[in-house]
Amino acid sequence: MYLRRRQLAWGWGVVSLPLPAFSGLLVSLGLLPPEVAVPALAWTLGLVAAVIGVGIYMELEDRRAGGDRAVLAQERRRLFDRLRHRGSRGAKRAARAMADGLPLGRTARDELALISRGRASSGRHVLIPGASGAGKTTSLAALLVDYVARSHFGAVVLEAKTDRTLRESAEAAASAAGTAFHLLSPEGPGIYDPLRHGSVDERSERLIAVEDWGSTDAGFYRQAASPFLRLVLRTLDQSSERVTLRSVAEYCDPDRLENLALENSDREDAEEVSLSVRGLRSDQQRAIAGLRARLQNLASSEFARSWLDPERGDGVAFDLREVIEKREVAYFRFDTDRTGNVGRAIAQMVLLDLGAAASALMGDGVGTFIAIDEFGALEASALDRLYARGRAAGFSVALGTQTLADLRAAGPAVRERVGATISSLVCHRIGEQADAEWVAQLIGAVPTWQSTIRTDGFGHATTEGTRTRGYRFEVNPSELQRLDQGDAYIARLDQSGTTRARRVQVVPPWQRLSKLVAAP
Repeated sequence: MYLRRRQLAWGWGVVSLPLPAFSGLLVSLGLLPPEVAVPALAWTLGLVAAVIGVGIYMELEDRRAGGDRAVLAQERRRLFDRLRHRGSRGAKRAARAMADGLPLGRTARDELALISRGRASSGRHVLIPGASGAGKTTSLAALLVDYVARSHFGAVVLEAKTDRTLRESAEAAASAAGTAFHLLSPEGPGIYDPLRHGSVDERSERLIAVEDWGSTDAGFYRQAASPFLRLVLRTLDQSSERVTLRSVAEYCDPDRLENLALENSDREDAEEVSLSVRGLRSDQQRAIAGLRARLQNLASSEFARSWLDPERGDGVAFDLREVIEKREVAYFRFDTDRTGNVGRAIAQMVLLDLGAAASALMGDGVGTFIAIDEFGALEASALDRLYARGRAAGFSVALGTQTLADLRAAGPAVRERVGATISSLVCHRIGEQADAEWVAQLIGAVPTWQSTIRTDGFGHATTEGTRTRGYRFEVNPSELQRLDQGDAYIARLDQSGTTRARRVQVVPPWQRLSKLVAAP
């Protein structure tokens, strides 16, 4: 019972073996009379046999019972675990173990727990659900450090709220890898131009998708305004005007656009613009006026003026595509509690820009880690596109969210699409029962024996009962709701076997960084 309370396996019962050996030593030295030594020796041997025998029986019962008892039986520390894992930490063995995996934490038996590691040719996506304060940001920062400092990936971090741990980890990882770090925040200093790259259709979609039209006819108004917005972008590309959010909002006016086309375009293009402007119906004019008002509202905000306009901002503008190609680190901090819809709109632009970059890099990826923290404050519908397109471009996406309802709020099928594309799951303590059940279903079920025992009137087991073959959750949902801070269940969904799902304590990023600094 003492061993079980200490989470030690039955093998630790052999520590009582010195007792009979000590009794034999006393007899050989003449310090213990034989009439006393024989009962003492028999008693100590019986004690050793009882400890080991009862321990084996109770562990078999735990494994046959399944559920939380089976998990506890598997996690109990064995007698030679420490020696075995100390030997496995050699440089060559560690390199072989981590060739296809990324270490995130250690189990109660001191075993290294790995998740799927992304490659430049094929990314690996991760979902990190967890309640507030459960440790999901620490896991996200740990993955960021390993990808940037050890795997030499580039990184793009999207943070809805201010988190010192994540930012400091990103800066330290970039410094350890010897690469540049770019910060985009309400206080500066970076400037990001969301319209610098992409075709007319991609940039048009980027601008249309950032706004919530807020009516039952939203789909109609989007379709009515989209052709005119594409016409604006084509006309600006042919003119000497720089394509920025402010200039697009300015020329989303039919008369101003026609004048610009007459001044800067050739005759054929100018006639096309004039015919399009004159052929606008009243409902299309209302849709264009609504789009112009939304773009002007976004472009005139203090946040966007200092972030998105290279002509007005005082900082250094960085190119997101160039950051990806050079494997640098870009850190976007949106502070949606302060910036509100403007911050969410810019986050949507960044996600759409990343999706367009993924489409352009299909088959030619260089290795990029995308970290998204506090997704519930963003609720960007472009997320599932990034998950769907990113793997072939070498994007490994890790998403941290407090509740899975945040994914449902981003779209009716976003949660299911994300669940279908992830390779690993890092689940911290979950508050909602429905979320815990969905995660348990995602991890999967395992075959087990289901036993029933008939009891008598006093509740004692009889010899009768049934035993049938069935299935149970590999990780029970209740276990996901009772995790300590910093603990998580790690599941490699692309693997089977006993190491598919394991409970671990995540190694925080500052410990990883200290080891990197100490390494020769």
